[in-house]
Amino acid sequence: MNAKKTSTITFRIDNEYEKILRQDSELKGVSLNVLANQIFRDYAEWDRYMKSFGTIVLSRDAFKLIIDELDEKSVISLGVKIGESAPKEFILFKWKDLSSYNVISFMKMFFDHCGYGKYDHQTQNDKHIFGIRHDLGYRGSLFLKSYLEAVIRSTLGKQCVSTVSDNSLTVSFEI
Repeated sequence: MNAKKTSTITFRIDNEYEKILRQDSELKGVSLNVLANQIFRDYAEWDRYMKSFGTIVLSRDAFKLIIDELDEKSVISLGVKIGESAPKEFILFKWKDLSSYNVISFMKMFFDHCGYGKYDHQTQNDKHIFGIRHDLGYRGSLFLKSYLEAVIRSTLGKQCVSTVSDNSLTVSFEI
């Protein structure tokens, strides 16, 4: 097993931030070093790119209120429109290539950082399968289905098979 190379550096931070970080590391049951690496990873892999795309933060409840006000056709249209352009632009900006690996990495980062729910990714019988669990209701499932299908179609040119329920969905596509 290859261990990641590390560097030793020293920072000066405000006392109030140190207290907060130490409290959070204790609550999470991780060392201060692990917490700091998680924070740096989040910035390096996601946050710094999101600033380039003018991303705004919206609470899950606010997002659910918005999509619940739309009819199903509008929710699907919204998912498709957002999924066709922004993810492709992000993937090209970050990785410079629309490979399956990069698209899967984007999808994982999307769920890890955006608060749309939890995912499980598997490969079976020459297929990628994403299972998503969320608390956005049926329209949330429709939005995520439409969004993910548009991401996969616009980046990899592949069609998906999807199953939707009130608070979960699966999306699969060929490798």
